[in-house]
Amino acid sequence: MLKNRLIPLLFLLSTTLTFGQLVERTYYRTPELEKLTLTTEGFSASINDDKMEPFSVQEFTTPDGIIYWYRRIATEVCLTGDCRPIDVGIYWDGTGDFAGLEVFKEPLTKTDHSDFTTFDYRKLMSILNDDWSPLREYSLAELVDEKKEDSVDVVSGATKHEIAQAAVEKAVYTTHTLWHLIHVGEKEQLAKLTAAKLTDKNLLEKALQTQREKYQPFLLDMFAQGNLPQNSFTESLVLNSLTDAANPALHAVTLNALQQLDLTEPALQDRLAAIYKNKKQPERVELLTRFRPAAQLSEKFYNALAEDLSAENPWMSVKILTALKHSRTQSPQVLETIKKLAQSDIPVVQKAVKEFESARSASR
Repeated sequence: MLKNRLIPLLFLLSTTLTFGQLVERTYYRTPELEKLTLTTEGFSASINDDKMEPFSVQEFTTPDGIIYWYRRIATEVCLTGDCRPIDVGIYWDGTGDFAGLEVFKEPLTKTDHSDFTTFDYRKLMSILNDDWSPLREYSLAELVDEKKEDSVDVVSGATKHEIAQAAVEKAVYTTHTLWHLIHVGEKEQLAKLTAAKLTDKNLLEKALQTQREKYQPFLLDMFAQGNLPQNSFTESLVLNSLTDAANPALHAVTLNALQQLDLTEPALQDRLAAIYKNKKQPERVELLTRFRPAAQLSEKFYNALAEDLSAENPWMSVKILTALKHSRTQSPQVLETIKKLAQSDIPVVQKAVKEFESARSASR
């Protein structure tokens, strides 16, 4: 409760009186934030920083219902023998990606006490947008060269060259501090917070329609991790995404999502059967490897798999038998192929046939 009371006080202390109203002075704001219209209903949640210390983030939304997360923090940036305060607001989009920065109270400064220039802020934003900056690998202590105590903002000889392009000139500590406030474990936690707020199908549809390129893989990943429920939206999202193999990254996350999909409903199996039949053999094997076997196969899905079962292709047949063995009835064609596969001297094929026969006996 005390923390919630301190936040309004912090905002109040950093404001100025203009025309009888308290107006916060902002020294810098990422241009992309100017294009957004964000409102909040005051919902906040707690996540942990990379030191496992909890802090609060506040939810903001656009008129389309797109979620952003916000953190206001006043902290010190420690240089060699000198610590300077910074007061910033950090925005992340709903997927956990860095979305923008605000600077309050006073502008960011360098070790020579000069203010950040427009060029410096642009470079800073470029660095802060990099999830995999070399800054990830270093603590503040590792940036200090103890042998050069007369230098104000130095880095060790072992790291200076590597991080030179990963920091604003004469502002290594400021860059490092801000990058670590934004990245590391925050992204995954923010993504789960967003998923928890997007369980309503209408909100899911809005997110996908507004920013499809970003939210399609995000929603698939959240479903694959079990952070989104299975409903008509997520079912269609997974199955429709299976038809788009042009994007390798999207294809990989879609296959992961397929593993989470409960295919009990015959209608879902029928849709998957149509997708399966339009795939080439290597892609069919991928689907067979990833989908969750159902207790009973629909007629269309059973027939699609049975057509591919062949003694001439034992390796694929092993995958197919894993699915077909769950069917309560087997076609004469399948049983005839099983007899041929039973004569194989390949251990994994023999094992698959035995498991098939065992499941068939149990279902009688």
